[in-house]
Amino acid sequence: MKISSMVITLDGNVAEISSIEEILAEISCIEVGQRHGCKIPIVLEAENESNSRDWFHRISQFPGVFKVEVAFVSFEDLNPVECQEVESQE
Repeated sequence: MKISSMVITLDGNVAEISSIEEILAEISCIEVGQRHGCKIPIVLEAENESNSRDWFHRISQFPGVFKVEVAFVSFEDLNPVECQEVESQE
């Protein structure tokens, strides 16, 4: 699972703000945080990176959305990096 946190900035239209909050609340893979002015924090739990990217673009196209910013992406399920000794240049 890929977990991403994003901040959605709305264009400020009050009717669209209520609508976007309702739309987001109905999406099972999104947890909606408390709105602060025209900003709504969300957490997205997607199956994979492609699905996460698709949701980012889909949310960006919702009516009333000015922009979507990614605040955090979990990389926990990636293959671990192997450490290697590096020789000193001195």
